[in-house]
Amino acid sequence: MRRDRLNARKKALTAASSSRWANAVIAGNADQYRLARDAQYRHMIGLRAAIATIGKRLAAPTADTLSVAQRRARRATKAVKGYATQSERFAKQQRLQHLHGELARVQADRSAHRVHVVEGGKRLAKTGHHLHDAGLTADRWQQQWDAARYRITANGSPDEPFGNLTITVTPAGQVSIRLPTPLEHLANAPRGRYVLSGTAVFCYRGQQWAQRITGGNSVSYTITRRPGRAGRYLSAAWSVPSLPYWVGKQGCDAGDDLYTTGPVVGVDLNDGHLAVRRLDAHGNPAGPAGRIDFDITGTSARRDAQVRHALTCLIHYTRRHHITAIAVEDLNFADARTTGRETMGRGARGKRFRKTVSGIPTAVFRRRLAGMAARAGIQLFAVNPAYSSIWGDAHWRKPYKNVTRHQAAATVIGRRAQGFRARRRKGVTHPRPEDRAVRATDQARPNNQQATTDSPHRTGTRGTTSRAPSRASTGLPGRATVTPAMANTGQQEK
Repeated sequence: MRRDRLNARKKALTAASSSRWANAVIAGNADQYRLARDAQYRHMIGLRAAIATIGKRLAAPTADTLSVAQRRARRATKAVKGYATQSERFAKQQRLQHLHGELARVQADRSAHRVHVVEGGKRLAKTGHHLHDAGLTADRWQQQWDAARYRITANGSPDEPFGNLTITVTPAGQVSIRLPTPLEHLANAPRGRYVLSGTAVFCYRGQQWAQRITGGNSVSYTITRRPGRAGRYLSAAWSVPSLPYWVGKQGCDAGDDLYTTGPVVGVDLNDGHLAVRRLDAHGNPAGPAGRIDFDITGTSARRDAQVRHALTCLIHYTRRHHITAIAVEDLNFADARTTGRETMGRGARGKRFRKTVSGIPTAVFRRRLAGMAARAGIQLFAVNPAYSSIWGDAHWRKPYKNVTRHQAAATVIGRRAQGFRARRRKGVTHPRPEDRAVRATDQARPNNQQATTDSPHRTGTRGTTSRAPSRASTGLPGRATVTPAMANTGQQEK
């Protein structure tokens, strides 16, 4: 049925313009409809999860109505915890009614195949009703609105010259557009084409673009403009076919775990920075730990630019150390953000934690890193994020200097990508000085004539052979005070 509606619309647009532009309009509209339907489905699933979580807590009695023994019994049985007070429970009941109403509205829209899309952005459209609060004039807002809605997109084909016949860009940068039938009288070139006066220059990946249009591949072009700036902006895009991760790997079938066999860079994504740790082929940290900061406040364009800059620094760090693998956590906070008010604590502390979780750009980070790592020839491994910070803080933080908890977690992430366990092997972690296996200074080995407690210390030797007893007066009760021997550096005092 939907295909019939699209065909009818395309036939009507073809009569008013041309078949080429009708296809471009229908394709762009179909993409917007598909994205809106996906967002609508995710919103509906999130509403259902929030309703189920609040309903379970509302079924349990509040904490102010329970005795101490009842609270202990509830903790012992790990039952669902109710709300703290009756007033909080009443507020949650109101929120539950609001969520039920929102879910009914979304389900009705989905059943009717109806989506809500604002070309130019819903936020900017609402800003037009509050110009004084936004500090904008009517003319300035109109310029931003017109620029946001200005977009000319045309998909290409491998059979067309230079990959796209609707918007054609030659290797020299000449841009020409095939005008619709009602506008062919404005053409300044043969066959109803309009050649722009400016020349297109691609500063980023221009060589790849030139190889693509001269190699018989399709390219999609989009023409936009910005408020307060003259001229137009041309962007080119193309897709690269993706292959499953097990293709080309020996002894690896579909669904099998895949590990890296060489050095790896472990990355722990946090709110405001990336914690980076470099590991050798044996899973041991190599070199100092790194940190890459980013700030995702502001507009969506600025947040996306900050994430791309941080990932560019990560790619350069990996290349600088001649490493071809990056390990990240397979994070997804969609469910946590939906039920965050109910599962991430309450009060000021819970609010700060929810703000931290919402500030981690997991989806943008994963999508951007996958594309940038593929272009750079770097393998990307996603590992289980369970208890990475706890194991890292317990085993990979204290033995090293200037290593934070997040950088220790990056060590665990890298080791999991290599197939190693997160915990450190027993006996490797440095023990306390009083627990080290060093002989007491008042003991001598059998048949050792040099081990005397009253002999002076001789530089260049270690152990109990010639070290004087420690003069420290402090000690733990019931434990012999043992001072470890100093390391022999091979230097002799003169």
